[in-house]
Amino acid sequence: MKRLISLSFLLVAFFAGFSQNIWIADNRPTAPTGAHIFADVTSAIAAASPGDIIHVIPSQFTYPNFTVTKDSLTFFGIGYNPNKEQPSVVFVTNVTIDVGVFGTRLSGINIATLFIGTSATGSLGNIFIENGEIDEIEGSNCCGQTTVSSIIIRNCILGQNLQGSNHVINLRDTYVSSTSVVITNNIIMGSNTTSSGGYGSISVTDAIIKNNLFLGNGSTTDFAFNDMQTSTISNNIFLGRQPITDATGGDVGNSTFNNNITFGAVNDTIPTGNGNTSNGDLINTDPLLVNVPIVDDWDFTYDPSPDTGSPAIGAGNDGNDIGVSGGTIPYSSTGSPLPVIQVLRLPEIIQEGTDTNATIEAEGN
Repeated sequence: MKRLISLSFLLVAFFAGFSQNIWIADNRPTAPTGAHIFADVTSAIAAASPGDIIHVIPSQFTYPNFTVTKDSLTFFGIGYNPNKEQPSVVFVTNVTIDVGVFGTRLSGINIATLFIGTSATGSLGNIFIENGEIDEIEGSNCCGQTTVSSIIIRNCILGQNLQGSNHVINLRDTYVSSTSVVITNNIIMGSNTTSSGGYGSISVTDAIIKNNLFLGNGSTTDFAFNDMQTSTISNNIFLGRQPITDATGGDVGNSTFNNNITFGAVNDTIPTGNGNTSNGDLINTDPLLVNVPIVDDWDFTYDPSPDTGSPAIGAGNDGNDIGVSGGTIPYSSTGSPLPVIQVLRLPEIIQEGTDTNATIEAEGN
């Protein structure tokens, strides 16, 4: 209880000066009660207004699926690997952002499948996804035509448990199109299926894809892309995952590759032709990361930082490192978007009317 009270105090202090309401979703049996506390996220959304914040408390239990139905809501979890004792996280099987909704931020929420849009025809956008472990971001929903604009996907673990004939990020398909997409500083894997020769990780249009680590096990079915058009791909490391399209019918076209490193795949060649260009890419060059094997599974003991002598150091087209340690906001190993209390020490007994000393140690992303 002491930890919960202190965490709530920090949240109020952190957001002091903002006009938003803060709502709490807490599905633990020991959850406190109150006018702003709900047992599920859907109830918190129903109470919230555009611009509000919903803080989802880490739990050993999976949260029920929910749909974001209001503009400008922010959802905070605790990330994918919080640095604290007995770390629970926030996990939801399916989250949907409804058509017509703009301004959603999902930070520190771990999700099996994130649906961008529904079966209805319409548009949505201004979406910010960060600090979560997400298996699939799916924008293809039969049978309405969905347009997604202005979406940022940052500092996530993507495709860790993806199975079947699916792409990790699918924003270009029969029923979905995308504009102004930014995919940056993520660990990106892919489906484990060997069907149709393997499924590429990303299908997208009009994207900036930079400072990611595309990770695979070097097999013939590990591809980075499915269908990608008019995009810029810069400062990424392709380790054991081919930087080309899969064999399911898509292609890579009219895109620019800058200062990427490829290594350990069946085919390490950057796709030129078809309107594509390659500038400063290092082909079949060991990136010399501190500790990342050529596998299609992520472990939080891995360290994707460039080791001494790595060709990635300072070699990006922005003067920073190639890979997830470069860019504007480098990859975080915890994904914690807000301060996390690691140590909280209080006297066992506090007499009324007396001062006391407390020790709080916290860490945030």
